[in-house]
Amino acid sequence: MGRLTQGKRGTAFCSAVAAVCAVVLCWVPSALAVELNEGDWYITKTGVRDAWDQGVTGKGVKVAVLDSQIVSDYPAIAGKGVASKLVLREGASSCKSTDGTRTMRVSNPSLRTGEEGLYMTHGTEMTAYIVGNGSGYDGSRGLVGVAQDAQATHYPMTFGVANLFGLQTACEVNGNVIGFGDTVRAAVADGNRVINMSWHSEDNNEAVEALVEAMRAGVVIVSAAGNNTKDSGPRDYVGEPTKTNRFPGLVAVNMVDASGVTTRRDGGVTLLAPGDDINGYARGDARNASVTSGGSSAASAIASGMLALVMSKWPDATGNQVLQSVVHHTQGNTSGEPVFDKELRSGFGVIDLPKLLAVDPSQYPDINPLLEAAVVNSEKYEETKGMYTDRSGWGDHQIANTQVFDLDGSSHIDVQREASLVGEEYERQKDAWARVERCRADGGADCMQYSATRTGQGASSSSSGGQSSSSKADGARDGVSSPTAVPSSSSSNHLWLWLAVGAGVAALIALIVVACLFARRGRGCATVASMPANVSGMHGVGGGR
Repeated sequence: MGRLTQGKRGTAFCSAVAAVCAVVLCWVPSALAVELNEGDWYITKTGVRDAWDQGVTGKGVKVAVLDSQIVSDYPAIAGKGVASKLVLREGASSCKSTDGTRTMRVSNPSLRTGEEGLYMTHGTEMTAYIVGNGSGYDGSRGLVGVAQDAQATHYPMTFGVANLFGLQTACEVNGNVIGFGDTVRAAVADGNRVINMSWHSEDNNEAVEALVEAMRAGVVIVSAAGNNTKDSGPRDYVGEPTKTNRFPGLVAVNMVDASGVTTRRDGGVTLLAPGDDINGYARGDARNASVTSGGSSAASAIASGMLALVMSKWPDATGNQVLQSVVHHTQGNTSGEPVFDKELRSGFGVIDLPKLLAVDPSQYPDINPLLEAAVVNSEKYEETKGMYTDRSGWGDHQIANTQVFDLDGSSHIDVQREASLVGEEYERQKDAWARVERCRADGGADCMQYSATRTGQGASSSSSGGQSSSSKADGARDGVSSPTAVPSSSSSNHLWLWLAVGAGVAALIALIVVACLFARRGRGCATVASMPANVSGMHGVGGGR
């Protein structure tokens, strides 16, 4: 090897130090704390990991999780900034179980590890499928979330119980359970773009106004379809307004395995997502995860995480436009148009994340396609005609039913008087989009100001683009807790590490500067490439497994 001149020696030394510095800069604690395995196929085989590599991590998107209590210091979500917000009526500060043995408080509604003998709850599991970093108890594997940098807020609807997949324990104030409508409205007011409900409830009349208001504000609502194989649902997609998992306009999700197969027939399903053969917990007292079936509950949460990724990639698209893209671009659909499964097994198909990240949703109408399908289809059949549009002949009745309209030929659909709001919202969205198109045809500017989402958000005191401002999260007023997040139990332990690494990096940078000064006759120091951003994530709550 030839002798280096002073300039070359300085340049070589500078480059070497820069390389060391680059290695140190690379070595930062990743929020994804584990190696992925076969139970993480919903990450590795669906395009989620590829999205992370492209910097699409859900950052900037708020996701509401309406579910049972969470264990706030479960390692996979501790330190992820997950807030828990209990919404109670009449300024109540707490609610109690029916037998009076358990209390949930507005000031701190979540559980701590081991409290009530619980290490896992249904709500904890669903939250982790959205933002979890993979850490488990005692260094074991935990759950990995799809949208690592999304901001999750948890809204408890019930107590956490050991049976993760059965009936959950209600929390009551003066005989009234936690208000579903109040909680949905709070989630909308807090600026959540996605509301995940991995459970279902029937005969919930107060749901209509709240869910329509959420859709009016451009919020995407995702629900577990449920795992009751005896209930095959309606014989076409028309929605069922008394059921939260089949409400017209929301995304009703059933599970598939890695092969994309589902065996269940259900006319209420609109989308399929991963949920089988994934990492999960068997019971609330379990400390170790294993590969199992997550049911439609997990599929709903995973779909919500994927939607958060799409929204972070395309922040200017409205929630309705994102849903349009979802139904246009499911796996295997090359027609360019939404195709609903006439066999009533897969709805519009399996969610296809790579396609959704590749196609700008803003090219589509700002009309909720699921809402549109339910209303339009209901008008096609004599048995269901008028369920969202006609109240003549109702008299003083508050609820009615359609003629028999299920696959088995034995059940009708219950319809509330308020379900006419569904038809009104569809007409509002359709009329708003017609005005957008007229504006564009006339060469107008900012024609989206006339869209359903923009005009609907104006009525809901929300901001543009589907991202509402958080207007009711301050303080604990009117029985509503302000979001409270429990910091990671390990964050203080890592502080010294960050300080040490920071000091080391600073010293190395100083050394590079000095080396560059001595090597000024050479070609100078090589620039250290910038590092990529770290990936940092009722009637039986849960569809069951």
